[in-house]
Amino acid sequence: MRPVGLTTRLTAVSLLALFAVGMYQLSANVEEPGKLLADRYCQSCHVKPLPEHLDKATWLSKVFPMMRQYMGLDQRTDRELLPHDLLAMYPTIPAMTEDDWFTVANWYVDNAPDTLPDPPPVTVSGTTSLFDVSSLMGQADMPMTILVRFDTTTGSIITGDALLGMLNVYDVKGALRHSIDVGGPPSCVEVRPNGWYVTNMGKLLPHDSAAGSVVWVSRAGSGYSVRTIIDSLRRPTHVSAADLNGDSREDLVVCEYGNLLGRIGWFESRPKGWRYHELAPLPGAIRTVIRDINADGRPDVVALMAQAREGIFAYINRGKGRFESRELVTFPPSYGSSSFSFADINADGKDELIITTGDNGDYVMPPYKPYHGVYVYASDASGRWQQRQWKHLDGAYGAIARDFDRNGSLDLLSYSYFPRLDRGDYDLLRFDSEAFGTGSSTWSVPRAEVGRWLVSDVADIDGDGDVDVALGNVSIGPGRITDEQSEGWRRGRVRAIFLRNTTRN
Repeated sequence: MRPVGLTTRLTAVSLLALFAVGMYQLSANVEEPGKLLADRYCQSCHVKPLPEHLDKATWLSKVFPMMRQYMGLDQRTDRELLPHDLLAMYPTIPAMTEDDWFTVANWYVDNAPDTLPDPPPVTVSGTTSLFDVSSLMGQADMPMTILVRFDTTTGSIITGDALLGMLNVYDVKGALRHSIDVGGPPSCVEVRPNGWYVTNMGKLLPHDSAAGSVVWVSRAGSGYSVRTIIDSLRRPTHVSAADLNGDSREDLVVCEYGNLLGRIGWFESRPKGWRYHELAPLPGAIRTVIRDINADGRPDVVALMAQAREGIFAYINRGKGRFESRELVTFPPSYGSSSFSFADINADGKDELIITTGDNGDYVMPPYKPYHGVYVYASDASGRWQQRQWKHLDGAYGAIARDFDRNGSLDLLSYSYFPRLDRGDYDLLRFDSEAFGTGSSTWSVPRAEVGRWLVSDVADIDGDGDVDVALGNVSIGPGRITDEQSEGWRRGRVRAIFLRNTTRN
């Protein structure tokens, strides 16, 4: 039999604890009910945004109307016309009450700034003389170069024309040698010794139809042959090749970005075709890097996800075709994750993550965001990734860390697709020498103004011992770009620019 006194004391303590918890919850609810409800509703599919991430007008006129449809509070007028696999994205039964909705919305609006703060302007030292910049020209009135790739095996610069569905192959002098029809917008080229894997998006603008493919492009006499090897893909944006399961055959990791629907997975190469293995049934995969991230001797997959839960995710190879998902770095959806790479910036033998956030194409006339830029993350002893550095750049879309001037320290070439043109052309294309040290200085790059830079590649393409860069121009798109500026980019017909490094001249 349990002693009565002990039971009574335990009951009293329990009631006192419950009363204290209840009073704390009541106090918290009185103080910030909107915050508590935001914690519940606003991070089920992405990192919870904070009120200060956007201004009041953007929350009210852009974000809330869209989110009401996703929460089932307002119905899309065309819902019944949507494909069946998209209907679940727009529920007919509300996921929250109107009272809860207005409590959350009021908390965001009450705590959001009227306007987002301006970051301090960057001091530009001048125009760098490190690069000899030349243009890769085309006949199209509207340059839409959504990929650039160096092929060091042939000394070629490859560009992808989204409007014409063509690959264009240039030599290092800028002469166009070949144009190859791949059947749709080519978004990625994976160079192999005897040919290229190429992703065809099917259609350029956001869509969820399975109209994309992976094609194999190889030399055929004086030209090239194109063969579809994987079809029925949802807007594929990237392909990587490696032997993932140790069977001595090359497998393919494919990002199907999609729009509301998508996935990332790998196609196992088998004697009679490809066998698909899903890594994540989610849209928004932009690109992957295959590397052994945990030093166990197996190739892992590191991916950038730019829809819903944005950030960098690793799929750890556990052997025999099995992978385990691991979250490395995540951002709220307003950050607009756009690119990532690895580099040993402090020469300690361990690579850091370099991530750009800058996509700003969700709304017409979006606000400039003071948290856009280039982030550096390092892993600690427990394997967690922590922010170490940050450089502001409005609309940042790419950052290349290399020792461009060959002085033993890393420099940074970064570029913007959503530039703040009212603050100087350096925002289009910027070179930071000694980028990660105390003596860093910022330089503009010649001819940055002739295009709007979406994609890049880096390699010693001319074989002289220093690294060169190519950048692709997409002259149209959303953002705060004047009609005059867009028209100038279109008339210029510059598909890409080639930055030939002059260090070893």
